[in-house]
Amino acid sequence: MKKALLALAVAWAVACLAWQGVSAAQAQPAQQPASSHSRQSYQYDDRQRAQIADVIHRYEVALNANDLAGVVQLFTDDAVLLPPNAPTAVGINAVRDAYTGIFQAIDLDLTFSIAEVQVVSPEWAFVRSTSNGTVTIRANGAQVQSSNHELFVLHCSQGRWKLARYAFSSVLPA
Repeated sequence: MKKALLALAVAWAVACLAWQGVSAAQAQPAQQPASSHSRQSYQYDDRQRAQIADVIHRYEVALNANDLAGVVQLFTDDAVLLPPNAPTAVGINAVRDAYTGIFQAIDLDLTFSIAEVQVVSPEWAFVRSTSNGTVTIRANGAQVQSSNHELFVLHCSQGRWKLARYAFSSVLPA
């Protein structure tokens, strides 16, 4: 029993020291690129970020226009859509079916604001955003406020960024 407690105390101490090391490393100021190669990488990232922001803007436009073809073309063939209170749609056909149902049930008038774009590799990036606006229920014409936060994961293939994963949830009280 004493050996087990001692081992637990040692493990806890090591974990605390490791955590302090991580915290200290995170507190260090970011180093600025010194070489021209590093500056070129940042310029490349800026171009990528602009292309990615354009994909989100085109998604907003197509979504608000109930443009099924316009929305679907922005997704990869293996896309995954994770809507709240609904089944996950896996693959482009399931994504198409999900948006078909959405557009039959509601009209959207949303504005997206990008909070963060992170290019994590030449082929992968993510976007954290918010959207606000109204949803009109087609069955009765009722309008309700909509406010969400979203996470988009994008994949670049053949020089084009597309939505590979998309999850969102409301920030409004239930």
